[in-house]
Amino acid sequence: MINSKRVRLALVALAASAAVLTAAPAQAATPAPSQARAQAVATAQFAALTDSLISPMRCRDDGQGCPPVKEPQDCSNNSAPQGLRSLSQHIRDRMAERHISEDELQNAVRIGSRTAQCQDNGRWKYTLGMSGGELVVIASWNGVGVTAWWNN
Repeated sequence: MINSKRVRLALVALAASAAVLTAAPAQAATPAPSQARAQAVATAQFAALTDSLISPMRCRDDGQGCPPVKEPQDCSNNSAPQGLRSLSQHIRDRMAERHISEDELQNAVRIGSRTAQCQDNGRWKYTLGMSGGELVVIASWNGVGVTAWWNN
């Protein structure tokens, strides 16, 4: 998914133009009002692509609701963050649901940073065995806690 609104709109415009051009030979022999209707249909299709709630082209510029883009520095230094600087609302909800304390979370990240694995999406996976089982914590490359769970 493309996170830049300007690039997304340019790609949709290009696709709409291509659709109009491929339909142009069939419309060449038609009168002008029919061509105007075809242009109106193409414009409506373009609007539907960019304004639809389920459209893959709809993505806010701040990245909310869009898959994260893997930054070049995600795993390039092979050094996982050794602490969490903040917690997402999702991880807070999972901590309450799964009875994970903030101390357990921070310990899993601090101690597990030596063996943390960088995932394909650029997030770090920390695993630490504790008395309640094995605690798994997922954090972004910049130290924001994303989610956590117990492996029993």
